[in-house]
Amino acid sequence: MMNLNTAVHDLLDFATSRRNIVRGSIGGGTIALASASGLGHAFAQQLTDVDILQFALSLEHLEAKMYVDMLAANILTGKELSYLQSFGSHEAAHVKALTDALAAAGATPVQPLAKYNFPAFDSREAILNFAKTAEDIGVGAYQGAAAAISNKDYLAAAGSIVQVEARHAAVINLLLGLDPVPQAVTSSLTIDEVKAKVGPIMGA
Repeated sequence: MMNLNTAVHDLLDFATSRRNIVRGSIGGGTIALASASGLGHAFAQQLTDVDILQFALSLEHLEAKMYVDMLAANILTGKELSYLQSFGSHEAAHVKALTDALAAAGATPVQPLAKYNFPAFDSREAILNFAKTAEDIGVGAYQGAAAAISNKDYLAAAGSIVQVEARHAAVINLLLGLDPVPQAVTSSLTIDEVKAKVGPIMGA
């Protein structure tokens, strides 16, 4: 099995490339976009369902630790504190569900990193803005990965998780005074945008 860092980057490549294909097919440019997006490398890696679950677990570890650190800052109060406490428990449940699924598949679940390069959670705005970034990335990653999952049980589980992640994102938008659902479809991120956000956090 490929190492986690390779799996993360290849799956992000795949997710972004797939969104480009879907967008291109609507406009009739599928072949050109597929060629330009570098799909060959992503598909050549033959990502298995276990690879995808490991990738998802790595992101869930990140989000679970993120909420632990945000709550430890003791800055939020009232409904904001209540929401993030709830979100943190959700992410911990996601970690357990994915860990159990991987163990049942005979795989050794990826462990959380010893350290994540989070920004300072020293203000309400810093906390909520970073939570928005993380949740938006999570939604996009699950959405892109879904098409590569062959096991229907895993696909159903991923669909269940992404719905919760999307609700987190909507609530955080509300807390920031933003439109909770700004678009009819999930906005796509370029691979450079995703790597720019996730790579430094995970030390990649």
